[in-house]
Amino acid sequence: MIQDGIFLGYDKNIPLKNEGLGRLLAFLVSGWAELPNRRLTIACPYWLVNDLQSLLADHGVASESYDLLRTPEPWWLKLQQRLKTLERKIRPTVHQFRAHLRGQSQSTQSHLTQSQPNGTSPVSYWLKRFVLVDLSRLTNAKQWHLALIEAIKLGIFAAIAIWFLSFLWPVLLIVAVLFGAYRLWRKYGKKNKTDERVSLKKVLRKQRRKQKRYTREISQLIQQINQQQTVRHWLVPTPFWPEANRIEHSKTIVCPDLVLQEFPLRFADPTAEPIYARILDTLHHSQNLICYSQYTKDQQLVAGVGVPADQIDVIGHGCVELGDFIKLGKTRPDRHEQQQIALEFLRAYQRTYLADNPYWNRFAWDKQKYVLYSSQARGQKNILSLLRSIEILRHRQGDPVRLVLTCARSTGSELDLFVSDHRLDAWVMFAPGVSNQVLSSLYCWASLAVNPTLFEGGFPFTFTEAYSVGTPSLLSDIPMVREKVLDDSLRNTMLFDPFNPQDLADKIQWGLMHQEQLVELQRTLFEAFPTWTAVAQRYSESLRR
Repeated sequence: MIQDGIFLGYDKNIPLKNEGLGRLLAFLVSGWAELPNRRLTIACPYWLVNDLQSLLADHGVASESYDLLRTPEPWWLKLQQRLKTLERKIRPTVHQFRAHLRGQSQSTQSHLTQSQPNGTSPVSYWLKRFVLVDLSRLTNAKQWHLALIEAIKLGIFAAIAIWFLSFLWPVLLIVAVLFGAYRLWRKYGKKNKTDERVSLKKVLRKQRRKQKRYTREISQLIQQINQQQTVRHWLVPTPFWPEANRIEHSKTIVCPDLVLQEFPLRFADPTAEPIYARILDTLHHSQNLICYSQYTKDQQLVAGVGVPADQIDVIGHGCVELGDFIKLGKTRPDRHEQQQIALEFLRAYQRTYLADNPYWNRFAWDKQKYVLYSSQARGQKNILSLLRSIEILRHRQGDPVRLVLTCARSTGSELDLFVSDHRLDAWVMFAPGVSNQVLSSLYCWASLAVNPTLFEGGFPFTFTEAYSVGTPSLLSDIPMVREKVLDDSLRNTMLFDPFNPQDLADKIQWGLMHQEQLVELQRTLFEAFPTWTAVAQRYSESLRR
C-alpha cells in the first residue's frame, strides 16, 4: 500500500466550501480515494476537522476513504463540549422547576403517574417534592398540614441562606466594590483616550493572540508528522504556509498562481505584503513544486521568482462533473429529467432565500434567460466588466438577459455601488454560499456561463462545471485559456477581451443566439479533460519524483 499525505494549515474561520482552493482540494481527494493500492492521510489542526469532513462529504468522499492526522483539542474546548452535553441533559429538569415556581405544576398524584412511565424513579420524584417549595400549595392548600410542610421548607431554606450570607457577606461586599470600581473606570477612566487608539490596541492584541495560537498548533501538527514514519511523502496544496518547510519528510508545494506579482495595484493594501513574503519564503525553500499551467511555471515561478525549471511539474485540472448533484438515486437522468430536478432545487432555493427579494422571488428559471459567473469577489476576477456588459445589453433591443453571481454583495464595495448607481437590482442576483445542488442547478438552466477573469492559475474549471450539465461557456482571452483552446475558430467564438465590456456584451449576445452551435464546438475541448483520478495519479507520482 502506497501512503500519501496532504498537509493543511488553514486558520480558523476559513470557509472551505466557499473557497476555490477548498473545492479543488475536494475534487483532488475524491480522485485520490479511487486510486488502487493507495491510502491518503490528511493532516490538519483540530479546528479544520468538522469543515473538512463536511466539505468532503458534500463531494461524495466517505470518511473511511482517508485517514486524519490532527492535533488534539484543548482542555477548555473539551470542557465546553461536556458542559453543553450536561446542559442538554438537565434542561428538562430545569424546565420542570420553573413550571413549579410559576405555579404550573400538576397535582401530586397526576405528576407521579405521568413521570413514572417516562423513566422517573420514585426516589427522584420524592426528592423533588422535598427540595422544591410550591408557593401555590403554601397559599391555596385545602389541608393545613400541606401548607405547614411548605412553610417549614421555606423557613429552612431562608435559614440556610441567612447562615451562608453571615459568613460570605465580606466576600460579596468586596466583589461589589471591585465591580463598581471597574464600571467607573470603564466609564470615566478612558475618557481621554480616543476610540481609534483603543480599538487599534484591541485589534493588535487579538492578532498577536491569534498568531500565537496558530503557531503553537501548527508546530504541534508538524511534530506529529515528523514523528510518524508511515507517510513519507506530503503534498502542501498552497504556498501560504512557510511552516511546512519544517516537515522532514519529502514534500511538494502546490503554487496555483502569483496574482500579487501580476496585479500589484489591485492588491495594494497593508495585508498583501506579508502574505506575499510568506509565499516567497515557502517557494525559496521548496524541494519540488506543482503548478496548474505552463504560463505560471515559465513567467512567474522561473522568470519571476527564480525557481529552477526542473523542480516544477505542470499538472492541469481534471473534469469537474456536476451532473452527480442533480439526480435521484444512482441512475444518471437524461437531459430533460435533469432539468426538471434542477428546476425543483431552484424553486426550493427561491422560496427559502429569495422570498423577500421583489425582483427574483418570482423569476421563471425555465422561461427567462440569465448568464452565470461562479466566483468570489476578488480583484482579478473582473466582475465589474461583466456588470458593465449587462448594463450595455440592458439598453439593446431583444430579449433581456440577467446575471447571477455567487459572490457576496458587500455594502460599499465597487460591485454594490455600481449595481445601486445603475439600478441593476432587477438584473443582477447575488447568491453566495449556495450548495452543490443549487450551484449545479444554476449552471443547468443558465443560458451561458461567463468567466471574465483577468488571471487564473490554470484553465478555469467553470468551463467543465457548466458543460457537464449542458451549458456552453464564454471565457476571457488570457494565456492560461489559450494553452488549452488551440482551435482558431473556437477562440473566435468563445474568447473575449476581458478589458473590453463592449466585446463581452457582443459575445454574450452572439452566444445567446447560438447556444447549440457553441455546445457542439466545445465538445472536443471538454472531452480532452482528464478525470480527477488521473490527476491524482499524477500528483502521487510527482510526490516521488
